[in-house]
Amino acid sequence: MLNDTLKWQNNQVATLIPRYEHGASGKNNADSQTKKDGKEDKSTANALIELAVRHCEFFHDERGDGYAVVTDNQVRLTLGLRRKEFRRWLAGTFYKTTKRAANNEALSTALSVLEAMAAYDNPQLELSNRFAMRDGEIYIDLADKRWRAIKVSAAGWEIVDKPAIMFRRYPHQHALPDPVGGRKLSDIHQHLRIRSKDDQYMMEAWLVACAFPNVPRPAITFHGPQGASKTTTARCIKALVDPSLTGSVDLGKSPADLAQILDHHGVPCFDNLTSIQTWAADMLCRGVTGGAFTKRELYSDNSDVILSFKRPIIITGINIPTHAPDLLDRLLLIELERIPANKRMDETTFWTRFNADLPLLFGALLDAIAGTLRHLPTIKLSRMARMADFTRIACAYAEYAGIGSKKMLSIIMKHASRQTEEVLQADPVATAILNFVKKQVRWTGTASELLNLLNGATPGPRPEKWPRQANNLTRQMNVLQATLEEAGISVTRHKKGRKGDKQVTLEYKAKSSSASSAPSNPPIGGNLPADGNSNVSSVKDDKCEDKHLSTAISSAIKPSTGTASGDAVGKDDKPGVISRTLAGYGAD
Repeated sequence: MLNDTLKWQNNQVATLIPRYEHGASGKNNADSQTKKDGKEDKSTANALIELAVRHCEFFHDERGDGYAVVTDNQVRLTLGLRRKEFRRWLAGTFYKTTKRAANNEALSTALSVLEAMAAYDNPQLELSNRFAMRDGEIYIDLADKRWRAIKVSAAGWEIVDKPAIMFRRYPHQHALPDPVGGRKLSDIHQHLRIRSKDDQYMMEAWLVACAFPNVPRPAITFHGPQGASKTTTARCIKALVDPSLTGSVDLGKSPADLAQILDHHGVPCFDNLTSIQTWAADMLCRGVTGGAFTKRELYSDNSDVILSFKRPIIITGINIPTHAPDLLDRLLLIELERIPANKRMDETTFWTRFNADLPLLFGALLDAIAGTLRHLPTIKLSRMARMADFTRIACAYAEYAGIGSKKMLSIIMKHASRQTEEVLQADPVATAILNFVKKQVRWTGTASELLNLLNGATPGPRPEKWPRQANNLTRQMNVLQATLEEAGISVTRHKKGRKGDKQVTLEYKAKSSSASSAPSNPPIGGNLPADGNSNVSSVKDDKCEDKHLSTAISSAIKPSTGTASGDAVGKDDKPGVISRTLAGYGAD
């Protein structure tokens, strides 16, 4: 029910609506009726605008779309002006106020004016999807009817009724459970079938990294034989971080389809993929490291719809669905084992047990995120894998969980070697080059000369993707260069002679070089410690041998045959919502 203040405001709006009665005038011809309807439409539109202005605050997001902040019964809603949810609210509130139905023309006119007000007369605010970070604190949208969120800091976590962050919501999103403390994140493995302990640690670190929206996180990829519960595992993970009505989705039929999926889901899940086409692999790479997509707005010639995303992604398949080096470099490969017949259970029993544990597991995840935030400033690494920010988060979680950052870094480096192994085993050109250079140790020549030598060393029918011309080989080597360097082969390009003939030098080095990259974003939380800090946990290079990479090289060179607490509920029907949010953006 509306409170007294809201009833009073509604009565004030109601006075704006002129009352028309049939027979009030003797002129009931068509012209007078048309003028009368026109005046009524204008009056209704004005009343709708007045109603919205009294009850809402307006702003526009980073994409230029208008939004209204509606406070109803102490619940603050963030509704897009172009979305049907706001249109329904406005039409419904108008009817409750006046006992009259607003026609479509009046609604459309009012919404157009409100959009203009949001765009030109009100501030710009950034909206987030499920996860947000500000001033070293993480906010997680519960997506419940009360529009609450979880605030996580290094000190712990709490449920807040009116979060400082505003979220963009979509109809498919389901609510996360109210968290309950007292468990460990590793308890989730009671419901899963992850084969190795190292993979279990990596998956736990990935779950924590989901909450860090400003950094690239790998796409976790569950693979294994039939009956290994790949789909169920993906659903469990999805339920813990970003529950959705759709569960898993397909890749769509075009980049536009996939871009919309990446934009609308906090943690997109793609189940049972056999293969990934080139265009989809490119879009998924952008989805992991961050990207945007534009398309023409419907019924317009010059307006664009902008979609932007940087997402933790879930993928499942019997086999690893891609061996494209660029995408494979962004995958976190987790192998599952087949469930024995004596340990299988029906779906009803499994989900009853998992859902009973879900609030506890969510609480354990929040504890782990808080612990990671505490340890993150103390993490300083002497080497990093390609996704440097994820490496730091994983090592900080390892310190919290008692695994140890040194051990976690070793696991991550071994995982990078496993990715190299996958490419070497799947790509015949990479295997042929590795085999050739291993024998030659060092070779210099043109791409044409190299192709002739590789053709001679590869008798019989060649694979479909085998290069037919020298320029095809050059392009494939560009794609494979990072993988070859991980396998111990340096690739150097140079020109020779007056004509400047392009040549390449391939040299085999006995040991692999560890991938290293500086974070592509500012340090997480903005507080990477300076050198000399006595509290810094330094992980030194222990020069451990990567057995996975050694195996890959050997096989490739063979001939081919906290505690929850709610915020105090105050009298906050409208004033100050956006001003407080803007103040939060300016806080140090």
